[in-house]
Amino acid sequence: MNLKRFTTLLFVLLFATASVVFAANNTRNVYSVYSDNFNGAHFYGEYDDVPESDIDGIKFDVWADQWTPGGTMLSESVESTSGDPAPEGNKYMRYTWKQYTWAGCGYTRKKGTTTNATIDMSAYNGGTIKFVVRSTSSAVLDNCQMGFSIINNSGAEVQNWEYLKNLSGFDANSRTWQELTYNLPAGVSLSQVRSFFIVRQTAGVVQGDILDIDNIRWVQSGGTAGISFVTKNVSDDQETTGSISFTEDTFGQGWSVASQYIELDIDGEFSNNNWNVRVYSNNISTTTAGLYNETVNDILPMAWKISWTTLPFSYTDADGENANTLEIGENWQKNDQGKDYMAGLYDAGKVAIKGDDAKWWYPWFFVQKNADTTVHSLLINNKGCHTFESTGTSGVTEEYFDTPESAYAGTYDRKPKLFLACNTKEAKAVKYTGSLVVNLSYE
Repeated sequence: MNLKRFTTLLFVLLFATASVVFAANNTRNVYSVYSDNFNGAHFYGEYDDVPESDIDGIKFDVWADQWTPGGTMLSESVESTSGDPAPEGNKYMRYTWKQYTWAGCGYTRKKGTTTNATIDMSAYNGGTIKFVVRSTSSAVLDNCQMGFSIINNSGAEVQNWEYLKNLSGFDANSRTWQELTYNLPAGVSLSQVRSFFIVRQTAGVVQGDILDIDNIRWVQSGGTAGISFVTKNVSDDQETTGSISFTEDTFGQGWSVASQYIELDIDGEFSNNNWNVRVYSNNISTTTAGLYNETVNDILPMAWKISWTTLPFSYTDADGENANTLEIGENWQKNDQGKDYMAGLYDAGKVAIKGDDAKWWYPWFFVQKNADTTVHSLLINNKGCHTFESTGTSGVTEEYFDTPESAYAGTYDRKPKLFLACNTKEAKAVKYTGSLVVNLSYE
């Protein structure tokens, strides 16, 4: 089932096209509370101020059991490892009980100095709260509750609770990660939500017991998932109504990246979060497709890549080497007959993988001809945003700083970015034009 296809015009000169505006976070099909892959709440540290203008700002709150002084807990963000991977993203939240009793903790809406700040989540009436949880303690799983809170018409906070063991997906015998679903209660107004997600222990917990939680999100009932997109300038990340273009000074310089990129907004939740990607041009060539000039019958080959991070970013590694994340290299090899062939396009300026090893990771893919049917896979998975060839070769490595947890992501926006390039090494002094079709499907 093909869910989204868009066509963008590519010209050497600027050409006006329409732009699509994204919906506000609190009306999204999936709203992230603690997630690496979905847009939603913006998490601030315990002592950070939340700007008045940030409608999605939240903080992590902890409160102690009033009947047992000192009943507190420790919250820390745990880095996943290859032997113990997080179910989503690079980290998960771990709650460790420090005393025998404890009241609770949660993600609470904050706004400046406002105590009872709220957000209108009415779009999620009839929806669910989903999260992934595990514990090595049966007492924790059997006695822990989760919920959310609202501010009622009288200005008082009302908390809504349910035991984990009563939620859909619960397995009392499992000590591994399990996804639970909480149905938002009918008849409860969501127009003033204060806490998006709260947990508490009611009995049976002992010091040192652990509860791990990950991938917390609100999901609309019957929300329509899909893709929207905008075109942005590489230079300033600002939206533009212009088409994809290449500056004149890039011609004759080899592989050059376009002055604009396309930012995708995948507002949906799917099994394995796997999208197929196909980028092709109607221009015909014996080898590859790209921009075309009919008069001289000449084609400029094109390539594309998907990035989770806005590029280029400023980075200097421990050796003092600077990373140019939009520099493209060709990996030429010899076949069994001794003839040269191009194995793929790689990020020549990337320093995360040094030397010749970098040449074997191909985040750049050739634009196809219309007649070609090969698709690649855009994965928004537990390691971030990756592109995979049909052969299974990773187009982006973990070391490529291309995950939301990366310090270089610099944004809460979980929006894959499509960058385009063309090879102008043998370009002629003519105008090259063409149309490009980006086909994304989930099947």
